[in-house]
Amino acid sequence: MRRFVYCKVVLTTSLVWVLVDVFLLLYFSECNKCDDRKDHSLLPALRAVMSRAHEGPGEMGKAVVIAKDEQEKMKELFKINQFNLMASDMIALNRSLPDVRLDGCKTKVYADDLPDTSIVIVFHNEAWSTLLRTVHSVINRSPRHLLQEILLVDDASERDFLGKKLENYARTLEVPVRVLRMEQRTGLIRARLRGAAATRGQVITFLDAHCECTVGWLEPLLARIKEDRRSVVCPIIDVISDETFEYMAGSDMTYGGFNWKLNFRWYPVPQREMDRRKGDRTLPLRTPTMAGGLFSIDRTYFDEIGTYDPGMDIWGGENLEMSFRIWQCGGSLEIITCSHVGHVFRKATPYSFPGGTGQVINKNNRRLAEVWMDGFKDFFYIISPGTLPRFRLNLLSLSGWECIWGGNKCVWMIINA
Repeated sequence: MRRFVYCKVVLTTSLVWVLVDVFLLLYFSECNKCDDRKDHSLLPALRAVMSRAHEGPGEMGKAVVIAKDEQEKMKELFKINQFNLMASDMIALNRSLPDVRLDGCKTKVYADDLPDTSIVIVFHNEAWSTLLRTVHSVINRSPRHLLQEILLVDDASERDFLGKKLENYARTLEVPVRVLRMEQRTGLIRARLRGAAATRGQVITFLDAHCECTVGWLEPLLARIKEDRRSVVCPIIDVISDETFEYMAGSDMTYGGFNWKLNFRWYPVPQREMDRRKGDRTLPLRTPTMAGGLFSIDRTYFDEIGTYDPGMDIWGGENLEMSFRIWQCGGSLEIITCSHVGHVFRKATPYSFPGGTGQVINKNNRRLAEVWMDGFKDFFYIISPGTLPRFRLNLLSLSGWECIWGGNKCVWMIINA
C-alpha cells in the first residue's frame, strides 16, 4: 500500500513539473507576439537557462580534451581550418558560456526603443560547427525585437555542406536567416559590401564566421549608436582557443593601434583615456583603430562615409582603412566594454590569396596610406620601401559627403595603372 501511495506521489509531482514546463514554454513563445518589450527582452536569457544542462564538452567555455588515441586524427583535421575541428564538432552548437562582464555592466538598464540590427557574417569554406555556433549564439543571446535578420554571405565556398544543406538549416531557425552567394571568390571586403547592401536593419553588425556572442552583448552596442549614430562600436574580443576551444575573457585595459608597417596592434589604454572616463571602466573606450572583424555601425552613416574601399582585395588593411575613415569623417571609434564576443584566433590562415598574401596586403596598405595618411605616409614607405607605388594616383572629392571633422573634403582613390 505504501509503495502504491509513493508511486502516486512521484507520478503526480512529475506531471505537475511537466505541466509547468509546458506552460512556461508556451507563455514565452507567445511573448514573441507581445508588445511588452521588457518581458520580450527576457526571452533569450530564459531560453538559455532552460535549454542548457551545462554539461558536456566545452560547456561554460571549458577546454575540450581529446583522447590520446584520437590525437593523430585531430592533427589531420586541424589542417582543414587551422583550428581543432574535432574539438569544435564535439561542442554543442548552443553551448553555454560564462558571463565575463564587469560587475557594473550587469546592472545597466537599456532603453526599450533601441535600433534593430542586421548581422552580416561572411564565410569561405568555414567549418559547419563554428559557423552555426556563431549563428546560434547570436539568436540565443540577442533580444528578438533587436535582431532584424542574419545574413550569411558565402564567398564561393567549395564544401557541399555549405550549399543546400546550409540553406535548408537556415529555414528552420526562429529568426530570418538569408544565405547570399558570391559568384566567384572576391574576399572579405567585397563580400561584406554585398551583405551590407542587402541589410534591412537600422544598424549593421559585422561578425566573423567563428565567433560566440555572450549574454548582454548586443544591447550596449546599439545603445551607444542610439546616443550618437556616428559612433562606430566594437565589443571586447574574447579569445576562443584554436586548440581547445576554451573561452577566455579579453581585457578592457587594451585598445587598438598600429605600427608604421601598418600592422594592427593592441596597446595598453593610456592614462588620459582613463581620466576622460573618470575611472569608470564600463563607459565606452575611444580607440584609434579596431581589429575589424567585429563591429556595429549605423547603416546610413556607413553609406555616408563611403562604406569600405571596394578597390581593396581579399583581406588585410581594411580595418585600419575603416578606422582612419571614421575618425577623419566626423565619427568616433569605440570599444564598448560591456559587450563581449569570443573569436577563434588562428596562428595561420587556411586560405590562399591570389598573387600571394604579401602582394595583396601591400596593395591594400598603399591605398590606405595614399588616401588617409597625408605626409605621414612617408613613415610607412621608409619602413616598407618595397611597397612604394608604381602607378599614378588621382585623389578626387567624393560627391555627397564631406569630412565634418576638420572641415576637409573626404577623398577617394582612383587607380590608373
